[in-house]
Amino acid sequence: MSRIRVRRQVWLLIVITIAVCISQPVFGATAEKKVTITLPGYPVTVNGTTVDYKKSKYPFIVYEGITYFPMTYSGCRFLGLETQWKGNKDGLIVEKTGITAAYLPYASAVTNKGSYQASIPVFPIKVNGNTVDNSKLKYPLLSFRDITYFPMTWEFGVNEFGWDYRFDAKDGLVINSDNVTLAQINFAGKNAKKNNKGIPENATITKTAAYYEDTKGQIVQVSLSEPVKTKTIYQLPIWSYGQGEFVYGNLYVEKGTAYLFYHQGGATMGSDHLIQLNDDGSTAVLQNSYTRSKTFGEKRVSYWTGGAPGPGNLFIAIGDGEPKPIGNPDYLYGWAWVVSADSSGGSGSDDVYLDGEYLYILGFYMNGTKEETNGIYRVNIKTNETVRMSRYEALSFQKEGDYLYYQHQGALYKISLKDGSEEFVRQMVQLPNYAEKFAVLGGIVYWQDGLNHNLYSGEGVNLNFGAALEGVKLSGNIDEYLICTFQETELSKYRIMVFDKAGNVVFKTSDTAQIGDVDIVGKTIYFYNTSTGTACKGILN
Repeated sequence: MSRIRVRRQVWLLIVITIAVCISQPVFGATAEKKVTITLPGYPVTVNGTTVDYKKSKYPFIVYEGITYFPMTYSGCRFLGLETQWKGNKDGLIVEKTGITAAYLPYASAVTNKGSYQASIPVFPIKVNGNTVDNSKLKYPLLSFRDITYFPMTWEFGVNEFGWDYRFDAKDGLVINSDNVTLAQINFAGKNAKKNNKGIPENATITKTAAYYEDTKGQIVQVSLSEPVKTKTIYQLPIWSYGQGEFVYGNLYVEKGTAYLFYHQGGATMGSDHLIQLNDDGSTAVLQNSYTRSKTFGEKRVSYWTGGAPGPGNLFIAIGDGEPKPIGNPDYLYGWAWVVSADSSGGSGSDDVYLDGEYLYILGFYMNGTKEETNGIYRVNIKTNETVRMSRYEALSFQKEGDYLYYQHQGALYKISLKDGSEEFVRQMVQLPNYAEKFAVLGGIVYWQDGLNHNLYSGEGVNLNFGAALEGVKLSGNIDEYLICTFQETELSKYRIMVFDKAGNVVFKTSDTAQIGDVDIVGKTIYFYNTSTGTACKGILN
């Protein structure tokens, strides 16, 4: 007997049902018929995760000898499917989109009984744009515990959703989907500082370790290969202006390395602290004042961004040598500095790039007139020659390839590093609107519209309709990916999206994470999942 015939016969014996969790009342509120269901008597594994259906709020069920697979909102997305409930009139829409989510068990303290009553709903159903007549299905959709169960025959499971599966007496039912599968690890102990949802509120992960803050202000390191192994590697100080509470720490990851940032004291007389957290358990102090630093190989560039800023604040150190001033001493460096008719001010910027002997950094000529504007400057670290690169005011910029990109009044410009020429790229938004954030990858422009806060690219395509962009950053071994995170709102279809240099979406999930807690090494994405409170990783498509 051929493998195809065997697989078809297995599908006739095992029908998988997609259960869609909704915020409204039961999908099957208009159900016309009650049926008896039971629980299966064999193991079930989905994308490598063994499911405990005996103590699940939404267990696997069996009807007429057929296995029905319960999928909640996150469960659908765990298997690469998106769902929409349009009400009893328009019904249920199921589509395969390649979305990803971590598995949520919906564990229950109560052990399920052997049998229950379910109902057969009568609302409209569409799968990948095709209408399904539930009244004509041999194994119809069922409604159980306010969840709609969608029956999957060979045509649905294989042809529509692209799932693979097997069934035998030893392993039971094993299902694998072709979307990005997230491996997840619970790493935080009972002493972790948690939010009102019971999720660790200050944590991040690298390829091999997780880091979290506990209730005593300690930073704890956890081995992801052996989560029972923990080590306290840093103690946050008491805030000097507080009532005995610890300073607010922020853990994040960049280029495979974890960092801890915190501020001590007040705004003017305080200090910024940046600690590098190494996976071997050691730490290194990178910053303990308002002096920011950025390392390029053996060279370390630093500049003051604290109160009462003044010109001549740019320095460079080589190896263990002492920092020496560079650039024209009449300029204020490393600031997004804005001057108006009656005031001036700004904030420090991390946009600094070193290319050979040329350092590219924001600058402002302090001895100029009121018409002077902040701009991008090129500083020769050997001769101190300081040359303005941007024609217009620039408050942020990005280097990609042989170009520097910046925006001015909603328009994007690029500057050639070869000959210094500048050209208009495109108008991102129309005045008086503005672009809040922007990024360029593979020559494709991505920006956040300041009016609706959505993410756009190319010729103004909305990439996640209705979702407010929260953060963007380039990642990967050579910055070959763009990571975007979105606010956790009802309209946010995707909370994390990753684009490659060709503009393809190589990862998208409904799970949440802070932009600083998502990192890509090689083709593996790592992030601290704030929806599940777990360390997650997956191989990008």
